[in-house]
Amino acid sequence: MKKIVSLLLTAVLLLGCVPGLAENTKHERVYVVTAADGTVQSVTDNIRLENADGLDEIVDRTLLTAIQNVGGKEVFTLDGEALTWQAQGKDITYEGTSDKAPAILPVVTLTVDGEEIAANSLKDKTGEAVLTVAYQTNEPLPALAVTVLPLPEEGVTDLQLENATVITALGRQVLVGWAVPGMDEELKLPASFSAAFHADHAELSWMMTFATSDPIDAVCKELEDRIDLDLHTELDEAKALLTALQSGEALPETSGKTKDIAPKINELNDGLTQLNDGAETLANGAAQLSDGASALKDGAEELNTGAAKLAAGALTLSTGAADAEEGASSLDTGLATIIANNEALNTGAQTIFAAILSTANEQLASSGLDAAGIEIPELTAENYAEVLDAVLLQLNPETLRASAQAQVETAVRAQVEANADQVRSAVETAVQEKVLAAVLQSVGQDMTSEQYAQAVQAGLVSSEQAAAITAAVEQQMATEEVKAQIDAAVQQQIEQLIQENTASYLSSDETIAAKLSAAQTAYESLTALKAQLDQIDTFVTGLKIYTDGVSQAAAGAVQLHTGLTQLNAGAATLSTGAATLATGAASLSEGADSLYDGTVELKDGAAVLHTDGTQKFKDTLTDAEKDVAEKLLPYVTNDLPKALRIYEETRDNAQNSGYDLRPENMKTVTVYIIRTDLQ
Repeated sequence: MKKIVSLLLTAVLLLGCVPGLAENTKHERVYVVTAADGTVQSVTDNIRLENADGLDEIVDRTLLTAIQNVGGKEVFTLDGEALTWQAQGKDITYEGTSDKAPAILPVVTLTVDGEEIAANSLKDKTGEAVLTVAYQTNEPLPALAVTVLPLPEEGVTDLQLENATVITALGRQVLVGWAVPGMDEELKLPASFSAAFHADHAELSWMMTFATSDPIDAVCKELEDRIDLDLHTELDEAKALLTALQSGEALPETSGKTKDIAPKINELNDGLTQLNDGAETLANGAAQLSDGASALKDGAEELNTGAAKLAAGALTLSTGAADAEEGASSLDTGLATIIANNEALNTGAQTIFAAILSTANEQLASSGLDAAGIEIPELTAENYAEVLDAVLLQLNPETLRASAQAQVETAVRAQVEANADQVRSAVETAVQEKVLAAVLQSVGQDMTSEQYAQAVQAGLVSSEQAAAITAAVEQQMATEEVKAQIDAAVQQQIEQLIQENTASYLSSDETIAAKLSAAQTAYESLTALKAQLDQIDTFVTGLKIYTDGVSQAAAGAVQLHTGLTQLNAGAATLSTGAATLATGAASLSEGADSLYDGTVELKDGAAVLHTDGTQKFKDTLTDAEKDVAEKLLPYVTNDLPKALRIYEETRDNAQNSGYDLRPENMKTVTVYIIRTDLQ
């Protein structure tokens, strides 16, 4: 909290004294003195007209009175609101007064034991006190406000703070509170701070408030420069796209950042349809193959019966041989029909594999991984496993998270080390105060460095004593031991800042968190894709083994047909041939049964692939598209337009934050410096 308050206070103070912008600028420091209830006692506006163009004459606009040049001898003329300075190429610094109410005023409310009292009555009270400082704005002015309240050395204990902290400066405790008044209520930013404490005749004297809208204005302008988009059009197009996606309607054409989304979604859906159609074709082909295997099984059974009859009786040789030859012919024809489908089956399976690989390549090409520096070669049946394993190695979430931390720490280290001189200066000042206290103790002066400075200023320490003490301090500061302590403290402070800022950036940067989340999602998606491709590769390989077996069976059937023809022609070898035929026919019947069982399993598997695989995959992705659209629509319809409205109102209000009148073609930077008297 103390670091945040220090940064806020530094930002407000710097905006009041930064030397120059890229254009002529009117710098206003509005000094206001108020009472605790916000009653204005005086307003003095100190203005510096930055003459960046070196103009001989600067035309300003003002509502101030009692104007006087406090930075030089340049003269001016005042005609109504028009204030013309004879600048002679120089900057102009002047001030004046006004009865116009400041745009922001701190108002103090103080209670003791639940009873509201005036701030100057606290010194007479004892009890549980609550001090609240609210920032009253008389116009919609978004501002950053920081209030500094010196705490008394006695009478305030058991502090409990909200939007505030206590820091120690020059031996005194100072309460620093902050708020962001004038912002839209939807942002839920604090518009006040409070301090609860036990009061025992405590005396509060004054507090100082620094307030400005310029950090908010600067952020808005930076966003305007960086976002080269018509955000209203972008939101309208995103809403139309998500609405169509949710309802399953045709996606509209868009011209903004979403213009490439609709074609990609259409391309994905077309690919899913093609994949599903291919699976359906495979299922139909497998059913036909099963029907052919059934016919083969029936024919083999007939052949087995005929061979047995042939072996049983030579008298029926002619009839049996004719039957056997006819059965062999049917077997040859059936197997020839099956062989004719072998190439179609293998080609169909490879086509499906190629279609799935093509869809995967298209999805990977549009995934954005190339923007993250991950190049993915085109996936093929031969290389997909090796390529995906390599990409998964790059997308390992733990590796990416460690790499992000190392990159952030390198950037933070460069920024912190660039400010090493400031760290060293602070360390040297602290060490010098300790050395001075030690020197004072050694010469019998029991006082702090602050008390010593006051004693020197009051003349209680002679110039000779002061010179001797200063020399002793400088001598000790020049020793190698002290220098080594300073170097060690500086390095320790730098390393601590690096670690704290790195951890803070990693925990607060939504971009890094989003990228790591996207990498995790991509990792899981690619893992699932590889598993799916492995299953399809196994299927294609198994089908090839099956068709090779069918071809071998067909070759055997041709040989069987030739043998039976010879059997019919040569009755002399009938007995031996019939016995051999009976044995072969029995084996063929068993093989036909096994073949038929295999084709039934293939038919059932192809049907499952279509109904429970590609069809469900298509339906799941289509439902996922609708579900994503349904979840995103409330953000695009309600949250993002509301955020855009708040941003535009904040931007417009912050641009008109000046106290004095704003001249044309001149930027205004305004800081309110408000002293509140609590006595």
